[in-house]
Amino acid sequence: MPKCWYCKTKAGKRYCSPIDNILCPICCAKNRIKNIDCNQDCRYLEGVDYQKARDEDRDFSQLITSVPHGQYDDIFQDMAVALMAGEIEIFIRDIYIKGDILITDKMVYEAYKKVYQKHFKNEVIEDDKLDDLTKALLQLFDKSSVIWEHNMERNKVGQVFLRLMLSVKNMSGGLLGEFGYLNYLKNNLGNKDLDNQFIVEDKFGKKITRNLDKD
Repeated sequence: MPKCWYCKTKAGKRYCSPIDNILCPICCAKNRIKNIDCNQDCRYLEGVDYQKARDEDRDFSQLITSVPHGQYDDIFQDMAVALMAGEIEIFIRDIYIKGDILITDKMVYEAYKKVYQKHFKNEVIEDDKLDDLTKALLQLFDKSSVIWEHNMERNKVGQVFLRLMLSVKNMSGGLLGEFGYLNYLKNNLGNKDLDNQFIVEDKFGKKITRNLDKD
């Protein structure tokens, strides 16, 4: 069997059209995208996309858990954070109740993540790759971020989205299904406006409303 074009030692098993030669699986994995201008339809890129998604999930899991969320240090105990989170969750709840945009917990999680990626990791995300929920949430961000950043540091605004992602993870999947978080917002917050109220989350992840004039 012919040898790999790169290492010249292992057997070449994968034909690579950009270099018009064969590679061993190891050299293919090490050099694709980075050193080879791969064709976008190359079947060996499927593993790259999967690994990229896994790496991204791992990075976000670390970011999420780095946000204070314990019983005594939860950032939701900060009034400015609670008001911002409440505004966002009421916005999501209303979309869910109205049904104009069909959404699931996973879509909400991804929307929170996309907002963080765009505004706090400075990633370029093309509009045609955004769903309607994410577009709506980005519009809310554009409208309200000036007030949010007036009440707290910009970094903390980003932490709110990470903390909300943790809420979704804790309230979705398994027995809770794909609508656990959304139904929690719907059933817990009802169909009311939160004038003079804000949302807090207890140590069990349960969301409740409190009046602004109470401790």
